[in-house]
Amino acid sequence: MKTFFYLLCSLLILSSCAPKLSVYTKDLHNSLNLSQEDTRKIQFYLNRDLVLERANDLEEAHIKDGKITLSTQRDMERVVIPAKTRGVALFSPDGKKLAVSFDPGSDEKFLIFGPNPKMDNRYMLYASEWQRNFGIVTYGGGKYRTLPGAERTTLMVVLNSLNRQKVQSRTERGRRP
Repeated sequence: MKTFFYLLCSLLILSSCAPKLSVYTKDLHNSLNLSQEDTRKIQFYLNRDLVLERANDLEEAHIKDGKITLSTQRDMERVVIPAKTRGVALFSPDGKKLAVSFDPGSDEKFLIFGPNPKMDNRYMLYASEWQRNFGIVTYGGGKYRTLPGAERTTLMVVLNSLNRQKVQSRTERGRRP
């Protein structure tokens, strides 16, 4: 029983050390007034898992004994970016959106995020087109289709707040005629 109690206490202490993530919004972006170089220093995170898929269909025709046999092979390429994956802004294509890379080995693999006025100006995944509940995005030079739920993918940041207040105080003694 003591072991369970110590394990529970350890988990509570460790979980309290985890960074608190906040949604990255247009208001926060504008209030920081950062240069593009400063924006590259921010550590971004995803709020949810993001899955990108691309299918390559290959068709071959075989002729044997006067019969044509068509064979179709589908190769699926899947990119999974788990929730809370670290990302870095590479550039801003238009001064408002951010190109964020989650791949440590390539600056060519990035996704575009921009403020969505319908969602309190949160920086959300930007797709070239949305069809029902999936989008078409460009990643590493190729077109990928997102799985359902990607339209709610948001950028997050660790936001610490320091409140400093300087108070100058004096006590008036009163005044006589």
